[in-house]
Amino acid sequence: MGSGDWLLAAGEARVLHEATGKDVAIVDARGRAQWVDLWNGIPYILPRVVPGCATVLNTSGMRPYIAMKTAARWRWRPYKPKPAEVRFTLGEQLFAEPFRGMVMIEPNVKAIGHTNKTWIRERWLELSHTRSDFVQCVQSPEQALPPHVLKVVTPTFRHAMAVLSVCRAFVGTEGGLMHAAAAVSVPSVILWSEFISPEITGYAMHTNLRHAGAPCGSRLNCPGCRKSMAAITVDEVRTALAAITQGAIS
Repeated sequence: MGSGDWLLAAGEARVLHEATGKDVAIVDARGRAQWVDLWNGIPYILPRVVPGCATVLNTSGMRPYIAMKTAARWRWRPYKPKPAEVRFTLGEQLFAEPFRGMVMIEPNVKAIGHTNKTWIRERWLELSHTRSDFVQCVQSPEQALPPHVLKVVTPTFRHAMAVLSVCRAFVGTEGGLMHAAAAVSVPSVILWSEFISPEITGYAMHTNLRHAGAPCGSRLNCPGCRKSMAAITVDEVRTALAAITQGAIS
């Protein structure tokens, strides 16, 4: 599971805790508690199953938005994600503070054997020249856009989330940082291909740009996904970003 799935699980745990007042263990198919550092500091998510606790089943092979998969595609089921809660350490907050008020972009997508969620690189480059307040979190400098975009080498995904939490906006594609943006309530412009829909894993709080039909779920490079991403223009993204940053408080 990637960071996005762990944040989805944390969102489910938050809603269940608020509804029942119980602490929650996030369990696998055998009922064993799971733990990742994204949940550090959240008192109601338990590192083990204890008597009387509530449980959330969310694990590899049993994700709530996946109906099934074949060698060629995912089949999706109806789902509405709930924003997670994230609690940062003082060190993470201090790491992030120099980037307060900037706009985070994330052109990279997780390596999953296809490029169906990837926006066109040349358009990311064109967009990156339209503002002077972009920042990108990377694991190594080689991942970044050209030098005019401020790059931050982050030792963990939590550090990237902390930087995101002080930004005034985020632009990216469906993935872990999208779920992180929902968790830290940062206005966002999310670019969607035909692969999946914001009706399944997206958030109404975000500006979701998608020009596609039914989600294909293809696990192979897909002409429909490429066409739908090509339909998202730089002007459209720039306009959407301007709309959500005009009233943002840095």
